[in-house]
Amino acid sequence: MCGIITVIKAPGVLKLLGEHAVVYGYLSVAIGIDRHAKAAKFKARDDALHIGFPTVNMHGKLSYGELSEIYKQYKSRKDIASYINDSEIDRDLLPFATIAARLACEFGIEVTRQSVTLYSDIPMQKGMASSAALSTAFTLSLVSGRKWIGDDNIIDVARDGERIIHRNDNAGRIDVSTSYYGGYTMFGSKVGAKNIKSKTRINLLVIDTGPKKSTAQTVGHVAQLYKNDMKTTSKILKSINECSLNGVKAIKEGNIGELGRLMYLDHNLLRDLGVSSKGLDSAVSICKDSGALGAKLSGGGGGGIAIAILKKSGIKTAMSRLKKKGFRPFQVKIDYSGAKKYLRR
Repeated sequence: MCGIITVIKAPGVLKLLGEHAVVYGYLSVAIGIDRHAKAAKFKARDDALHIGFPTVNMHGKLSYGELSEIYKQYKSRKDIASYINDSEIDRDLLPFATIAARLACEFGIEVTRQSVTLYSDIPMQKGMASSAALSTAFTLSLVSGRKWIGDDNIIDVARDGERIIHRNDNAGRIDVSTSYYGGYTMFGSKVGAKNIKSKTRINLLVIDTGPKKSTAQTVGHVAQLYKNDMKTTSKILKSINECSLNGVKAIKEGNIGELGRLMYLDHNLLRDLGVSSKGLDSAVSICKDSGALGAKLSGGGGGGIAIAILKKSGIKTAMSRLKKKGFRPFQVKIDYSGAKKYLRR
């Protein structure tokens, strides 16, 4: 490697409202936070693209010919699972190799003669969109400065990483969009991804309640509920959507009390879907008893993290009570800039 060219930072993501309902076309609301994935790009000494992620001991080297072959296989895939299973590329490398292949072959970006090393301070597999942030940072490291590609194309290419990681063609819609835009972002099948123009500030607490089920498991559980009892499940999903719609209004108006009330309501609805856990319910209850304005699970559920918004005066008390019960709480702030800012370069 010669000299560093640029470093891209993409924020992690927390879900404020709308989990699981978003799978059925309804609205979801998320925020970018001040935990980041980073992609450091250097000039390489050869004609290849070098990709490294030391955290998982992943290192790869790809020629333009190899990227071209990856692109052909990806575009002609029968489905995402068959593409992954048929690929000879290392599974940890494949998401990033596919992103690079699309940028090179579909958009004509010169991705070779470069080396990209990935880092992250976002807890992995905790429901904070660490993989989406990595995909976003990596994509922008190769795209940076090329505004002509457009937001929608950049988000879609970054989502290729999520499609592969989660083995689902619909993956990454809210997570990548929020990591890209930062701040408050909403997503729904009818409106697409939109940044919510608001600087509403909240004191945000993240509570790690321990191991979680995979998102695929909890999404599958809701799908089975929907199949077995469409009427009841649809009613719950529509109520979650109402929380999201009213939550957007509260965010725009700066009404934190209403946003908190909707978070509690949303958590109860998600619990009715069976995607909460004893740990999540306990954390939410402790936060409520400690005077939190709102609290809920965040992400796929089945364990993992809960979030809460509090008055500044109540943070210390809530953290103390949560720690006594064995939870690991920590504060985060909203990242209002997102990764998109690097397109200005």
